[in-house]
Amino acid sequence: MKTNLFSSIRKQVAKLTTPLALWRGVGGEALLLLAFFTACSDTWDDHYDASAIATGMNEGSLWQAIQQNPELSNFAKVLQATGYDKQLSGSQVFTVFAPTNASLSADDAQSLISKYQQQILTKSDDDNEVLKEFIKNHIALYNHSVSSASNDSVVLMNGKNVVLKSDKVGGASLLSSNKLYQNGVLFTIGSKLNYLSNVFEYIEKDPDLDSLRSFLYNQDQYKFYYREFMPSLSVVDSVKDGQTVYMDSVFRQRNRLFTELDFINEEDSTFWMVAPTNAVWKELIDEYSNYFKYPKNVEYADSMAYTNARLAIVQGTIFSKTTNRSVFENQTSSLTQVSDSAMSENAVLDYQRRSRLWGANFNYYEYLNAWAPGGVFSQTDLVECSNGMVRKATQWPIDKLQTFLRYRIIEAEGDDILEVSKITDAKGDSITTVTPIVRTVSTTDVTKNFENKVWNKQFVEFSPTEATVNHSVTYGIKDVLSEVGYDIYLVTAPAIAYNPNATDTLPTLMRTTLSYPTLEGKIQSKTFDNVTTTPNKMDYFLLAEDFKFPATNYDLDQDRPSVQLKIETRVSNGNVRDGKYTRTMRIDCILLVPHGTLDLTNEGYVRLLPHGTYNDTYLRWWLMER
Repeated sequence: MKTNLFSSIRKQVAKLTTPLALWRGVGGEALLLLAFFTACSDTWDDHYDASAIATGMNEGSLWQAIQQNPELSNFAKVLQATGYDKQLSGSQVFTVFAPTNASLSADDAQSLISKYQQQILTKSDDDNEVLKEFIKNHIALYNHSVSSASNDSVVLMNGKNVVLKSDKVGGASLLSSNKLYQNGVLFTIGSKLNYLSNVFEYIEKDPDLDSLRSFLYNQDQYKFYYREFMPSLSVVDSVKDGQTVYMDSVFRQRNRLFTELDFINEEDSTFWMVAPTNAVWKELIDEYSNYFKYPKNVEYADSMAYTNARLAIVQGTIFSKTTNRSVFENQTSSLTQVSDSAMSENAVLDYQRRSRLWGANFNYYEYLNAWAPGGVFSQTDLVECSNGMVRKATQWPIDKLQTFLRYRIIEAEGDDILEVSKITDAKGDSITTVTPIVRTVSTTDVTKNFENKVWNKQFVEFSPTEATVNHSVTYGIKDVLSEVGYDIYLVTAPAIAYNPNATDTLPTLMRTTLSYPTLEGKIQSKTFDNVTTTPNKMDYFLLAEDFKFPATNYDLDQDRPSVQLKIETRVSNGNVRDGKYTRTMRIDCILLVPHGTLDLTNEGYVRLLPHGTYNDTYLRWWLMER
């Protein structure tokens, strides 16, 4: 992995002092005054310009019409209590679907008013359920009308979509239609319009998902979920003492975590989310928190630990129908049936980009046999939402090895070299004792074909410039997790990998030293046993088995990563003179793999478990033929 896909954003999420500034993208918000949801023929001016309304209108405003209709008295009480009598008296153009008293009783109205008054003490207008789920669920921007052939989708002020036909809207029958007033159109309906939560909204309401809700809806300590004023969409009243005064202020509800996951609040998409119930969440947090223990001297250590442990659970749980149409529609539990894998929104579709991100064509955040028992879609507690489905998980179907617990592949030819050895010459100048030369695998001799054995088809030859001294190279290693059992490998390549006729095939003797931080922030080191390369072969040296770092450097943007591996030759001058050893090192890569997931049992051909690819395509073909 050369870089972490979300590194810079995660760090910003973790910083408590980060200003609540605009984040990339326009989708991370619940539009609570939906100026963006416009019909093709509408313009912004239609909201405010009464001259845009057709002729033949009734006298007065929408509010006056509602107030004067005795069948709408209960609806009028709720509008007045919430301040929407003023909205419906102004110049902004609305369409109102007003439930009559037959479906909205006086007790219903009083219950809504009481709930509204209670919630204004603790919630913003954007989150007030009475405004969002009742008032704005019965009002749309712009003029809408029906004819005998109508079958139109109307976007309500809360962003929900309803179908408007000649005789009904949503599931409610139309009692009267197309009553045009100075600032809009009035319909009366025979029942309240049902409010269906989207995926994000549902998580807030379900007590079984309280733990997930407290993360996604965090507004206090970490401020993931916040409200932002949108001056460009708001209506200016005047300028007083150099300050703009707004008569209609528009806000958006934003969520920084959507950039890490997906915009599960959007009403024009279809998502499935595998949501851990509280017991599952606790079990995962108890485990995953151990993997994100930062040294005490790391800035924002606590907030990064909190955020990343929880993102480790949630990333890979959201699926878009756009990406997974065949998987959504082919709901089979047959293990023998070959079907597309389920690609979460954190998966990377392009295999070349996967290789750039992770060092190989890994299928992280992608799940085979989605419908099999124990598969990612094996839940039975399903909740329909306005933009998809919440799949409540009482057993966790996602293996951490398929998501955040990844291989760390440090390519020798990459950007991870921190330094090479130096000496001071007779003039007092510091000079390097070795020259790194990138070698590309040769394909001219098929009998010595290393094309599919050398990682990334390249390695680095460290050629000595000072013949009488040993030399070294130090690599930085990013994104290791704490308390994870890693098998640490050093992979070397022979000279014939790039030159089939090479004669410099002597082995070399090397020593490796791993340096890493403790939780107290001190650097400690561990030196491993010496290793000797094998002429004309790829070598996988297991430096450490099931090694656990006490602290993580995950997501830390460090010029010199706190985890480092130093590789140095340990060849005597006598051995060089005798022609037994060389001081030339040929390093392919360094591998940190979760314990037991690298299979080297097939005569040097490498298999990456539990999923992913073989490093040698020949072995893959061989297994298929068998």
